[in-house]
Amino acid sequence: MSKNRIMNQNKVPWLEIRRKMMHTWPIIIPIAYRFVSKETAFTIMLPICAIYVFCDIFRHFHEGFRNLFDRVITSHFLREHEKHGLIGSSYFIFGALLAIIIFPKPVTIASLYILIICDAVAAIVGTGWGRIRIFAKTLEGSIAFFVSGIAVVVLALQDKPLWGQSAMHDHLLWGVLAVLGATLVELIPTGLDDNLTIPLVAGGIMMIGFWV
Repeated sequence: MSKNRIMNQNKVPWLEIRRKMMHTWPIIIPIAYRFVSKETAFTIMLPICAIYVFCDIFRHFHEGFRNLFDRVITSHFLREHEKHGLIGSSYFIFGALLAIIIFPKPVTIASLYILIICDAVAAIVGTGWGRIRIFAKTLEGSIAFFVSGIAVVVLALQDKPLWGQSAMHDHLLWGVLAVLGATLVELIPTGLDDNLTIPLVAGGIMMIGFWV
């Protein structure tokens, strides 16, 4: 292995860190959701989702609006597939709306935290220090996702003010299984955007814990 390649593998991924910092603003959604009802959250999120997705689609048909959208929303950090389709945050807002509709409030909050925090950690670790490739991701990134997910679940189960209600009451096992499911969905190519699949899979597994 060449010296340059070794240096690149150990280089701090500042671009990915900047991109993920731009993508962590949605964390205000689960934080704010703790303080409002399910109905209020739905009423707020529905028009936001509709307007945001409309703007994301409209940018493909109007160059001037696309330039404005890139400056205000994406800050020119688009991945290649986002240049021709919806951006990740559009899928996130839509996924958050679906989670609010489908799941109980604590499950939605926990699943969104798993997506926002763990996906960012996995991307940074995988980009900066990942060496073992699995599909389009890295083993190191997936391990980082799982470990950070366990931390998120443990904190959520402690019923801390930041996290809101206990997501799984005392059923830690189901929280761990939810993180494992989310890790696999993040790792394995499904053809769907992670911002949509991760909270729905994690929330779905946690729902089983409510029913059992």
